[in-house]
Amino acid sequence: MGHPPLEFSDCYLDSPDFRERLKCYEQELERTNKFIKDVIKDGNALISAMRNYSSAVQKFSQTLQSFQFDFIGDTLTDDEINIAESFKEFAELLNEVENERMMMVHNASDLLIKPLENFRKEQIGFTKERKKKFEKDGERFYSLLDRHLHLSSKKKESQLQEVCSKSLFPSSFAGCVL
Repeated sequence: MGHPPLEFSDCYLDSPDFRERLKCYEQELERTNKFIKDVIKDGNALISAMRNYSSAVQKFSQTLQSFQFDFIGDTLTDDEINIAESFKEFAELLNEVENERMMMVHNASDLLIKPLENFRKEQIGFTKERKKKFEKDGERFYSLLDRHLHLSSKKKESQLQEVCSKSLFPSSFAGCVL
């Protein structure tokens, strides 16, 4: 489902429609952030399980590799020789498969999980921080505006300009004109 576009010129009107569209974007950002967190969590769990599985398979492979028949008499039978060789070949095949699996796990971590973590921290986190800062600055601006709107008309113009120029205002309200 697509979202209606946010037009820069609409932010000055601050209409209910603009606020509603903005709210949709904020909800989508939260939903995306949660989805990425779940993907990272589940991906890390899968990678951990694959590493544990790979360790178990490699241990099994070593066990097969080290297997030797104890024999009675002078030599092993043909069947015993074939079984021992089969165990060794199967162990080598398991090692090759596990080496490839570990490369895939490493790539999944480096090419999927880490970039998602960086995107979530750098892009979504940055956007959330900016939103919090804007809301905080807006609250300060509105409280100062409310407090100073109740000044009597006898106050000097310089006091009003001083209030307007204080650094407490967010940069978006810097063009204050009284």
